[in-house]
Amino acid sequence: MRFISLLIATTALLPWICAGQDDTSNTADDNAIHAITELHEDGTKTVTITDPDKHTSEASTYNAGDRLIEKVVYTLDENNSPVSGLVYGADNAVAFKTTYKHDDFNRIVEEDDFTLQDELFRRFTYDFGPDGKLKQIHAFDGQGNELQESDAHKDQRQSLPRGH
Repeated sequence: MRFISLLIATTALLPWICAGQDDTSNTADDNAIHAITELHEDGTKTVTITDPDKHTSEASTYNAGDRLIEKVVYTLDENNSPVSGLVYGADNAVAFKTTYKHDDFNRIVEEDDFTLQDELFRRFTYDFGPDGKLKQIHAFDGQGNELQESDAHKDQRQSLPRGH
């Protein structure tokens, strides 16, 4: 249950994971602040606000009662893709740090999660099929042992664990 409860915030990351070379929604020329609210089947919602001028994005996930569950504040690169993030718990305290690696198509291919003492405790890798769609997600602990292998067609919030 603890592992499942940590899965929520990555929903905001999905556009970057699945972004293709033709995606123009995150270009540096688009300087308008974007706000997106995504409603989830379980009654939770994620509100993402992106400010291209400041190269930041903030994704806040709320439960059905509109109480904050988790918040992620991303630092974005010149293409407004995430390079790092701070993940906050429901108490609004920083829980852990995360970094991202991208491929030539600007899709996230690796996520590394670190404690506040900079110790790696989890890694995710994302595999894409020949069609460019997310095919598989692999989760590893800090020692490199695979924790979970998931089918990318499952609920993405359950496929992309967050938190510790």
